[in-house]
Formats: sequence, C-alpha cells, structure tokens
Amino acid sequence: MSNSTERISDTPLNVEELVQLGTTYRELRKEKDVLERSQTQGFQLIRIMEQHGKSLLEAHKEDKKTIERLDKELLNCSQEIDFLQDHLSSRNTEVNDLEARVLALEMKLEEMEYLQEEVFSLREELQNSNSKQASLVHELETKELELEKSALFIEKLEESISSLALESQLEIESMKLDMMALEQGLFEAKKIQDETLEEKNSMGRLVDELQFAFEDAQKYIISLDEENKDLRKKLDTATMNTRMFSQRVEEWLENKEISQIKKQSSLSSLPCNSTISEDVSTYGGVLGPLLGRLTTIVNPAADLKGKMEMSRQIQEYEFLVNKLKEELRVEKLKAKEEAEDLTQEMAELRYQLTNLLEEECKRRACIEQASLQRIAELEAQLQRQLKIH
Repeated sequence: MSNSTERISDTPLNVEELVQLGTTYRELRKEKDVLERSQTQGFQLIRIMEQHGKSLLEAHKEDKKTIERLDKELLNCSQEIDFLQDHLSSRNTEVNDLEARVLALEMKLEEMEYLQEEVFSLREELQNSNSKQASLVHELETKELELEKSALFIEKLEESISSLALESQLEIESMKLDMMALEQGLFEAKKIQDETLEEKNSMGRLVDELQFAFEDAQKYIISLDEENKDLRKKLDTATMNTRMFSQRVEEWLENKEISQIKKQSSLSSLPCNSTISEDVSTYGGVLGPLLGRLTTIVNPAADLKGKMEMSRQIQEYEFLVNKLKEELRVEKLKAKEEAEDLTQEMAELRYQLTNLLEEECKRRACIEQASLQRIAELEAQLQRQLKIH
C-alpha cells in the first residue's frame, strides 16, 4: 500500500497538478484580500459588477455541467482510492506551506498606505516571486531527479500491478482535485457577489446621507442670507431715524434759543412738549428721557448742559448703531466661513469618493481579468487531462 502511494505521488503529472493547485490557491487568496479591503463603490462599479455577476453565473452553469459530466464518469469507476490519502496529506502539507507564504504577502500588503508605495512594493514582491520561482524550479528539478530514481523501483513493482487499474485510479484522483478546485471557485464567486451587494447598499446609504447634509447646508445658507437682509433693513431704518431725530433736536434747540431771547417761554413750551411727545412716540423709550430733560431747560446754561447731554446720548446711540453694524458684519463673516467650510467639505468628499471609485474599478478589472485567466487555465488543464487519459 505504501509503495503504491510513493509511486503515485512521485509522478510528474501530480507535481504539475500540485504547482497549478498552489498557483490557484494564491490567486484565490489575493482575490479574497483585495475584496476584503474594498469598502465603497459607485454606480459605475455597480454596473460593472452586475456584468461580472452575469459572466460568473454563465461560468457557474458551464462548471456545473462539467461537474455533472465528471460525476457520471466517476460513477463508472469502482476501484477504491484509499491508498491515495497519504499522497493527499503530503499535498496538504505543501498547501499549508504555500498558505504561510501567502500570509507573509498579506502582512506586506496591509502595510501599504498609498498607491505609489503599493506599486513599489508590488514590484519588489514580483522580484521576490521570480526568485522564489527560480528556487521552486530548482526544487522541482531535484524532485524530478528523485522521481527518476524512484521510477526504477516503480518499474519493478509494475509487474504485480495492473496498468489499467493504476491509470483509472490516477484519473479518479485528478478528477477529484479538479472538482475541488471548481467547487472552491464557485464558492469564491458567490462570496464575491454577496460582498458586492453589501458594498452597493452601503454606498447607497452614504450617497443619501451626503445628499441630506448638502440640502441642510443649503437651507442653512438661505436662512442666514434672509437674516442678513433683515438686519440690513433694520440698520437702515435705525440710521434714518437717528438722522431725523438729530435734525429735529437741532431744530428744537434753535427754536428754544429764539424763544429764550424773546422771553416767550410760556408760548414755546406747548409746541415743544408736543414735538417731544411726538419724538418719544417715534423713537421709543430709550431717547424719551433725553427729550424730557430738554423740556425743563429755562436758561442758556441749562440749555448748554442739555445740549451736551443730548450730544452724549446721540453718541451713545451712534455707538450702539456701529456696534450693531459690527455684529452684523461678524455674523456675515461667520456665515460665509461656515458656507465655505461646508462647500470645501463637500468637495473633499466628492474627490475622495471619485478616487475610491476609480481605485475600485481598477481593482475589479484586475480581479475580473485574473478570474477569466484562471477559468481558462482550469479549462485547458481539464482538456489536457482528458486527452491524456
């Protein structure tokens, strides 16, 4: 039993299948890593992945037909394949070694932050892979020498073993490996489709959130513009009222001086009181006390004092108006800065989203090309094996 296993495991066909299996496994791991790092996608990516999904479904149907045909062929084979388990365990050991190398490559890929660094590291990894390929070729040559040595021993054992049974068992094993590879490819394709749907949903939610934020920002800018317009109207009205009030106060003071010279205080007090009450009703309770004090002026000294007090009140009012203007200017600047910040953030988000979509399209194109190449290689391998057997 062990001699049969050793003879089968050392054939060149099985070594070639092992190398192809390792290559397929590394490609699948790379595809898995690329898909795990992808987080967002856009509408163009959705259309591309839909086309990709259709192509994968067609490939799935073709693979399913191939599997059914292989199952029919497997039903015709009645020989036991238990002695091949040792050979499978040795292949599993080599697959584990390949997985360790793939994990090392994953650690290198996770350290990449920018696209240029990624390209540089990929070039370095390509050089490393070439050197590893050379070492693997050297190992393969040594193994071929060992196989040639073992072939001499196998020829002595072939006298007691039916060549037809051996060929049928080898064919069963190769078909089993092909089925496992096809099943793994179908599983990865289904997983890719599920992840694509999840990324599509998350991208839709992100676009909706950005749209709502943009609408809220527009509403906030419109409300700030309306508030600025109202404040400008109030400021213009207050300035006009101040000028009218100053003009009336000057006219009243001139009338007061004339009436003081003519000593007709009793006749001039009535119109002044009516004018003052009119101004108080017009300009509110803030300037009313000033006009009330002006009505008590009866001599030039008091008149001068009242003018000074009134001038001070006017200056305070002008200071208040200037303060309101300054506050209005500050609010306008704040609103403008907030609008600019929001616009900048939206532009940055659009730029980031565009970059992510471009990167994702490139990755998907590479994945699709690698998948098509892998499928073509598997089909060619299957055809070669069928021709050989």
